Amino acid sequence: MNAYTQYSRVVGSDGKTHYYLVPVEDFQRLLAHTKQDEQITIPNTVVKLHLLDELSVIAAWRTYLGLTQEEVAHRLNISQAAYCQMEKAKRPRQASRKRVAQALGLDEQQLSF
Repeated sequence: MNAYTQYSRVVGSDGKTHYYLVPVEDFQRLLAHTKQDEQITIPNTVVKLHLLDELSVIAAWRTYLGLTQEEVAHRLNISQAAYCQMEKAKRPRQASRKRVAQALGLDEQQLSF
């Protein structure tokens, strides 16, 4: 199927595509997405806590930030026991990850590795 696109290909003598010519608006949009992705990081300490100490991602972030379960539970306006359940979940629900990310001042993607 041949669909019309605004992109032009630059083909080399080997017959392979070497470049695409992209409209400026599309390039700027792609560049903006790239910059957003670069801002989302996970500290090495969090990764180590998760992989080596076998903490959940949520627990690893909480530990890294120096917070207690009680403090995070208070931020979420739930009991410490309820927060403990969220922290122990192997696959926390998306809604839970979103709430915890907001409480910890993180991007939701930082809790999804």
